[in-house]
Amino acid sequence: MGERQSVTATLRQQLIRGGAGSMGVKLASVALAFVTAVVLARTLGAEGYGIYAFVLSLIMLLAIPAQVGLPQLVVRETAKAQANVNWGLMRGLWRWSNLFVTFFSVVVLTIGGMAFWLGSEWLGDQRWQTLVVGFALVPLIALGNVRGAALRGLRRVVLGQLPESILRPGLLLAMLMAVVWWWNAEVLTPAGVMGLHGIAALAAFLVGVVLLLRARPIALRANPKPQYETAYWRRAAVPLAMLAGLHLINSHTDIIMLGTIRTDEEVGVYRIVLQVATLVVFGLDAMNQVLQPHFARLYAQNDLARLQRLVTRSARIILLLALPPVLVMVVFGGPLLELLFGAEYRLGVFALGILAIGQLIHAAMGSVGMLLNMTGHERDTVRGVAIAAVCNVVMNLVLIPPFGLNGAAISTAMTLLIWNLILRYYVFKRLGIESVAIGPNRGLYSGASKNRTL
Repeated sequence: MGERQSVTATLRQQLIRGGAGSMGVKLASVALAFVTAVVLARTLGAEGYGIYAFVLSLIMLLAIPAQVGLPQLVVRETAKAQANVNWGLMRGLWRWSNLFVTFFSVVVLTIGGMAFWLGSEWLGDQRWQTLVVGFALVPLIALGNVRGAALRGLRRVVLGQLPESILRPGLLLAMLMAVVWWWNAEVLTPAGVMGLHGIAALAAFLVGVVLLLRARPIALRANPKPQYETAYWRRAAVPLAMLAGLHLINSHTDIIMLGTIRTDEEVGVYRIVLQVATLVVFGLDAMNQVLQPHFARLYAQNDLARLQRLVTRSARIILLLALPPVLVMVVFGGPLLELLFGAEYRLGVFALGILAIGQLIHAAMGSVGMLLNMTGHERDTVRGVAIAAVCNVVMNLVLIPPFGLNGAAISTAMTLLIWNLILRYYVFKRLGIESVAIGPNRGLYSGASKNRTL
């Protein structure tokens, strides 16, 4: 009994410490992204910022196949290897994942470069120039995400997020401010900003490599013989790759289709309101980084009662963190956009309200996707997100032509509702766990967890 209480206390301490650190990182990341968006919106204008946002969405889509679904696989398998004290398997996993990502990055850049070169007339000169400069981001983002996943799998949650969440946007903002301060804001172009982004990504990647080398378990530093389970990893990576791709498609389809059908100015305004609306789920994003290895461990130990308590409490914290920004955006959206970004961005006030409500629903459903992925049910996540992705494309095609950025916002909010409802169903079906933050707790293990501490 005493040993179990000790393990429970240790888990609670890890969650509190990791949650506080991850929340701090997320807050700093959100603040950096917000200030960067303000600087770019005011220096590039709605049209120039729209070009940058459109091309960045294309780059993010190119990074999907380059990562082949490995980041979440690396988190899960690193946590399992550490729990089983299998250092050779951990070393083999890291080596295999880096080689795999490098190979696919080269393939993606080759095929993508040829495709976009053939369509350069459709893109236009400014978009094409910005895209060529941004190609360097693909391998840096892909390898950086795998490296961060290894750190998170070791439960070094804060270290795993620092390079990509703090250092990369922080360096980009510092370089932007230096250009504006020492030269003139007029020298900034979408291609120039993308070049600065590439420099920041390279610096963040190199720092991340050093952090992982220093954070390795002592036993791993003895260079144990690498072990490989390549057949299993490939099978597991396929649904995770599809899932990562579908998530990014859902995240960027609206911007790409808006940029294809409407004007760069609308893309710029929509990108701003989309970025502001994501403030609603900063708590969900921060908590997910902490929860990943704990979901995997508790499920591997078949401790579903503690898993239910962890899911419920984390969902309630996420919802409480989401409510204040939603109220601000719905009530003061118009003045807020004009004050921070300029009068031309007030066009997005209605879209901001729609997106904020959609993100609130997303937060209220809890960590449904992460819970399925960390318990080996990633194929269910793929089904749900795939259905939502198809709905997203169809709704964008129908709503963007007549309603512009407001149509894109409605489509995004409806997509969030669809995929969360489907994933919540699968969580209960596969695990017997209720993920929603509010309402009666009807999880199969809620009774077993009554009057017990996490």
